[in-house]
Amino acid sequence: MTKTKTKAVTVMAALLLPAASAHAQTVTFTDINDAVPGKFFDAASSIPEASDPNTLVIGLNTGLDGTIWKHRDFKASLLPFSYPSATDTISFVIHAPDGYYVATVTYQENLVLGNSRFGRAFAATQLVVNGIATEEHFADLSDLGATRVPMSITTSLVAANADAKVVDGRVVVQVLPLPEAPAVQEVPPVPPVPEVPPVPEAPAVPAVLEVPAVPVPLPR
Repeated sequence: MTKTKTKAVTVMAALLLPAASAHAQTVTFTDINDAVPGKFFDAASSIPEASDPNTLVIGLNTGLDGTIWKHRDFKASLLPFSYPSATDTISFVIHAPDGYYVATVTYQENLVLGNSRFGRAFAATQLVVNGIATEEHFADLSDLGATRVPMSITTSLVAANADAKVVDGRVVVQVLPLPEAPAVQEVPPVPPVPEVPPVPEAPAVPAVLEVPAVPVPLPR
């Protein structure tokens, strides 16, 4: 028996009002890379969603790798041609459009985890958003005013007699206008410097009187 587990975070209602005006502003995703090329996450097929360019749809590999006879899907299974555990990291950089900053980032992930009397499957996902690691799937960056945000997503799956699989994942970005710079206050004019009164002329120095010669008596 298998059940579907959906991990998604809903943006707070208080943030939905400004989102309507910022929705038309499109972010850019660059430097998309994954740690395990050829299986699990697929950087090459990770592209913005056509109906919402502020959402990055994470690509996933599919099919069979004929060189090692292993499935490329992001799946952990004890069945033949499968990996009993699977871990991959995808990273990218979010760039806000001119005049805007990245306010929030939400990661929505759909997993299928086996759960029955005969086995279990386990999964763990961690984000690193703007250098901060977190197990939360929602990051509020509104206090930073960041226009460039690096981000990575690491997901690990383990099969314990049951299968675990990543069905899809997407990153939803909200941007808000940068606050306007406060107007520069006018500097009051500098008062004129008062004129310095002229220095009075020094009184003339009286002439030094000559000392009369003292007559010296001649020797007799």
